[in-house]
Amino acid sequence: MTENKIIELLMKQAHTELSLEDSKMLDQYRAQSAENAAFIDDNIKILQHIPNYESKVIEFDVTQALTKVNKLKDTSAKVVNMYTPKTEVKKKTNYLAWIAAAAVVLGLSTLVYTIIGDKPNSLVFTSGAEIETFLLPDGTEAMLNKQSTLTLSEGFDTQLRGMQLEGEAFFKVKKIDNQPFIVNADEIKVEVVGTEFNVKNRSSHKTISVFVNEGKVKVSNAKTRTKLLLEANQSAQFDKVDRTLTKDKISRTNADSWCTKRLSFNNTPLRSAIEDIESHFDINIVVDKSSCLTKPYTSLFNNPNPDEVLKTLSAAFDFQIIQNGTEYYQLAGGQCK
Repeated sequence: MTENKIIELLMKQAHTELSLEDSKMLDQYRAQSAENAAFIDDNIKILQHIPNYESKVIEFDVTQALTKVNKLKDTSAKVVNMYTPKTEVKKKTNYLAWIAAAAVVLGLSTLVYTIIGDKPNSLVFTSGAEIETFLLPDGTEAMLNKQSTLTLSEGFDTQLRGMQLEGEAFFKVKKIDNQPFIVNADEIKVEVVGTEFNVKNRSSHKTISVFVNEGKVKVSNAKTRTKLLLEANQSAQFDKVDRTLTKDKISRTNADSWCTKRLSFNNTPLRSAIEDIESHFDINIVVDKSSCLTKPYTSLFNNPNPDEVLKTLSAAFDFQIIQNGTEYYQLAGGQCK
């Protein structure tokens, strides 16, 4: 029995339409091997999270669809969560859900979007406790930092390529003429044509930051009618409290350190270095002597951890490291003359 047939039977089971004969077929498949049993159990868990769509008459060939999916396997992005359209769910067998189930089983995010003419209201990419990289429908690569969500606008790859970001993401945008790429982060709009840039929009932070790695971007705020043009290695900050959008006077080379796994400081004022370290590790650092914060600091770290970086700071400035929990550090004392 093929895995395609098993998926079909599991979908019938999910819709309480499994016949006695079908049930026996599943039991026999499960009993054949531990691998078969694991396949069934894993897919039952997956199907419990598949959204339901309004039933409609569709002539759908499971085998043909899965053949198309396999051709996309090497280039498709990871599985994404999709908002469920607000429609009444009918009890009739839901063939759109069958397709969505196959997408999850095969580890593909583009199955429903690519094969079916009816698209969901919006396509949502999310990351949990790990950094995730996704391939958007237009060919753009989006790397999402931990606990981030990217929601694509309806008609994303046919009109304006718009989206909403909550959290932090680094984009490698595919250039498409006459189709601007727009990232909305609360009150800030970032518009590009083809570039690499980072946007940070954490609800717990007082600012929204934009950093351009390559190319140019336009950053604007509609309410204050403020617009900035950023080029490579330039960054801007939007203050959520006083609603001001300003370009940074110094280059924030570590703005995308979370995805490059690299921290670099070259005669950087310690205050700025501390801010970058805090952002990279999501920790809080307090320096007792404010006179130290203006002193230059030079160092380079590849794939660092907090202890390594703080010990280097301690050696450079003769700090005593006092740790309180896993997120709070105090740098006491210090030679900063």
